[in-house]
Amino acid sequence: MTEIGGQTLVSAYNNYVNKLRTYKDLIEEQNKSIKSLVYFRFFTFVIDFSVTVYTFIIKSYLVSISVFIVSLVIFIYLIIEKSKAINKRNYSICDFIVKANGLGHPLLGYKKICNNITISNEKNILLITGSNMSGKSTFLRTIGINLVLSYIGATVCAEKFECSLMKIITCMRISDDLENNISSFYAEILRIKMIVEEKRKNKKVFFLLDELFKGTNSIDRHDGAKALIKQLGEQGASGLISTHDLELCDLQYEYFKIKNYNFQEYYVNNEIKFDYKIRDGVSTTKNALYLIKLSGIDLE
Repeated sequence: MTEIGGQTLVSAYNNYVNKLRTYKDLIEEQNKSIKSLVYFRFFTFVIDFSVTVYTFIIKSYLVSISVFIVSLVIFIYLIIEKSKAINKRNYSICDFIVKANGLGHPLLGYKKICNNITISNEKNILLITGSNMSGKSTFLRTIGINLVLSYIGATVCAEKFECSLMKIITCMRISDDLENNISSFYAEILRIKMIVEEKRKNKKVFFLLDELFKGTNSIDRHDGAKALIKQLGEQGASGLISTHDLELCDLQYEYFKIKNYNFQEYYVNNEIKFDYKIRDGVSTTKNALYLIKLSGIDLE
């Protein structure tokens, strides 16, 4: 317990109470001629006790208040200096959207596989193809989480990471909403609508679309994705789209802003393996039937 002059606050209080009781007895026992002196001493001790309690409170919080004031002054000083540094910078337009070496997912720890990637202003829409479980969705998340980390000034999971400032909008793990009568496909459309509306506001948008339009038939999925990609590119949006629609990759021959990348699997003793390394071009492998059989479903 905190001490005041070698005494705890409780013991100091008890001592003063005993003294007050003593002087009360003196008042009753002494004649009127000396009552004024006793009253004077009584009130003196009351004031003394009040000052002691007040001093205790001030001393208890003085250190905390001092630390807060000093911290506030330092914080304001750093903001001012940082503002001066920013104002003195010579800004130039980057020739890329994202450029990273040794980029990995920070939550995978020692299991992470790192990749190099560059998204330029000329080729700013990446189509990511690959077989199931090959790493497409994880790579999209890797890009997204490292962008967020860089924007908040935290350490990114990369050997080198440079990026432009953009508003990140994702369309991943979309599910239906029974309460509002919204299917997963329509929920996906609403997310994509958000991207289009943000671009109409002349904002720099970076999108991450996982399995675009997977909730509809293959013909509508292909036609819708093709039209959307062209629209987003013409509006200046950048981002990554993972897909199993290999025909969609032919867009690179029709639209110059698209670049194809892929992930692959390989087999060792008839056992499927993944290296999770990103490669240029369109995926040339598939594993759906293998995974179905591996799960125990016997296909005839």
